[in-house]
Amino acid sequence: VKMVRAFLGVRVMRKPGVFPAHKMALMRSWSALSVRSWSALSVPLKKVGLREVSSASKDTTLLQQRFLELMDLADERLGASILFATDEWFAVAKNMLKPGAPTFDPDAFCTEGKVMDGWESRRRRSAGHDWCIIQLGMAGSIHGLEIDTAWFTGNQVPAVRVLAAEVEPSALRLVPMRSTLGTRGSAASYGEIESANEAAEKAAEWVELLPITRLRPGYIESSVHYFEVAAEHASRRFTHLRVNAHPDGGIARLRAWGTVARDYERELAFGAVGKIDLVSAINGGRAIGCSNRHYGEPRNLLRLERGANMGEGWETARNPNRPAQIETDIATGLVHMPGVCDWCVLRLCAVGEGIEEVVIDTQHYKGNFPESVLVEATFAPVASSASLLQKSRNTQDDSQDEAEDEPITWWELLPRTKLGPDAEHRFGPSELAELPGRVTHMRLSIFPDGGIMRFRAFGKAVAPLSPS
Repeated sequence: VKMVRAFLGVRVMRKPGVFPAHKMALMRSWSALSVRSWSALSVPLKKVGLREVSSASKDTTLLQQRFLELMDLADERLGASILFATDEWFAVAKNMLKPGAPTFDPDAFCTEGKVMDGWESRRRRSAGHDWCIIQLGMAGSIHGLEIDTAWFTGNQVPAVRVLAAEVEPSALRLVPMRSTLGTRGSAASYGEIESANEAAEKAAEWVELLPITRLRPGYIESSVHYFEVAAEHASRRFTHLRVNAHPDGGIARLRAWGTVARDYERELAFGAVGKIDLVSAINGGRAIGCSNRHYGEPRNLLRLERGANMGEGWETARNPNRPAQIETDIATGLVHMPGVCDWCVLRLCAVGEGIEEVVIDTQHYKGNFPESVLVEATFAPVASSASLLQKSRNTQDDSQDEAEDEPITWWELLPRTKLGPDAEHRFGPSELAELPGRVTHMRLSIFPDGGIMRFRAFGKAVAPLSPS
């Protein structure tokens, strides 16, 4: 370890800085060894209630799979924001809310020091610890947390605690913003910290989602931490998070995986708001599974804004079962490939009916759009995800190994229809079939594979759909 450190430069590993490009090749192999050394040499913290990450972030693969069905309520694209942060000397807190992966430029420095993509406070030399308050983009139930310390290899927050609260809109003004919030090289005064802390305490009751828990350094192989929220808290509605950094340091990203919690009578019901997008994520729609997610997640389909690039949609790998030579069915004009397609299943925000418009957007997909698409619907309010994902095709979802429920009956809403590249396709009443009843889920099948940016289905919300 000493020899490798000598080659890479020990100061570089303590605080990422400038180092020759040829040394980057050793980063991956050295980082795994360094993580093990850090764990072995660290003196266990004695504070009561501190959890090691190994126990708090267990079953990582299972949690990753569960989070794929959920939405990041702390995403800045939803409107999430930082209301207060004690210290933003090296990097500002709002960086934690970025949707993309953290980046690192070894040559980037500023007046305050090394430029980092995350929230990093100065080395604390006074009593207390750093903290910030996040206003979620949408109020909702939080089922899990994802905390990434990427690139903070010797300057990560050693331990973190996360609390949540439902704050009434009228109480938002009780948390004062400091004038320099969001400015690198700035920090709150002692008086501002005391005032903000007192206001936050008075605004709501704060619930502990994650007790104080140790974090690993931000090496590539182990920077991401997954935490499941206890069931008694996952069913509650929250609007704000408080993130405590014990005592200081850096966090690259924080994601609050959950479901949007809308007030059905005021915000969804047809009688109150008219027809809405029944699958939109901001209304509470979500993707529960798919056959393939090689290049993009199906939950991206439900976002409100159009995508900036094709990395922000749902895109599958090239289907390995497509024929060696493509042929066209003369009768339909569609490519002839029986049983060759990819698909995803979407859960509506409420029980719906009267679907009068479907929008399928292939924006940015110019050489990889699907040849055609089929849209189906079903009414299955109490069906398990395993039953809804049953389909006689290969899938990447592990949750559907066994389905004990009755088979799901799917009705055709939009028959298999050709799509074009980089275009928003709208289908109205003349193209859509009249469904035999109410619906709770939709299945989108693409032939044979490819990418779709957004999917929307406008209709009436006629009854609340119980959380599952």
